[in-house]
Amino acid sequence: MSAWRRFSLKVRRQETPFHAFVYKVAKGLRGISMPMLPRFHSFLYYEWVARTSSWHNFWRVLYYEPMFKSQCRTVGPGFTLWYADNGCCRILGNLAIRLGANVTMYDNVSLVGVRATDEPEFITGDNVYLGPQTRFMVAKRISIGNYTFIGSRVMMMDNASHSVNPVDRFAPGAGLPPEESIKPIRIGDFCSIPTDNYVYPGTVIGDGVATKIGTHLRGVIPPFVLVSGHPCRIERELPIPEELKEVVGEERWQGWHEERRAYLAE
Repeated sequence: MSAWRRFSLKVRRQETPFHAFVYKVAKGLRGISMPMLPRFHSFLYYEWVARTSSWHNFWRVLYYEPMFKSQCRTVGPGFTLWYADNGCCRILGNLAIRLGANVTMYDNVSLVGVRATDEPEFITGDNVYLGPQTRFMVAKRISIGNYTFIGSRVMMMDNASHSVNPVDRFAPGAGLPPEESIKPIRIGDFCSIPTDNYVYPGTVIGDGVATKIGTHLRGVIPPFVLVSGHPCRIERELPIPEELKEVVGEERWQGWHEERRAYLAE
């Protein structure tokens, strides 16, 4: 044991009055903090926010966003890739990405194209929000409708990831998902899927569906209902705003009522 290590142990144990004195001095030094000057430190805070935001936006606009767009098949106008300490969103596999207009996402969103099909697709409509640390693993297709909000740490997979047969998992990367497990995911317009939701293969979510935090979504979910739990269940119907008639038309607005009524009557 080094001399410094032996001395440190004696200080922590306060073996002698001298070591106890050093221990008290060290603890006092650790507790020192600068006094807070409200106006001065408030200025420093806003200066820091302005400086770092400007720096991140500079690189976002000139570097990271164009790089990401170059890896997409189509990107509508108004796309924004917000900074979340990653820079650019990394895309794994051969994934065909098609984004609508005014899509907002974070640079730590995970997009993976599984090699089980020739061209897996990730498609969004217009005015879609993809929160930080969301993950999409696509073997066939995941599509998200217009004006849909996807919160942070949401996980969507249209496949079972790997075979349950251990022999199949001898392949590099533990093999590919079996063909029968690949079932596209479709999420409708005007949906809200918040933090820590899981969306399973084959899930079809109707327009206007809202879910609670931590919901596990599977199966077919009718339009304009509130869903929660694991396994998920419908808590209640949600109002279908009259204002949406002007957006989607009378026929579609009435169709939501009929579709929901038919599903809940089963």
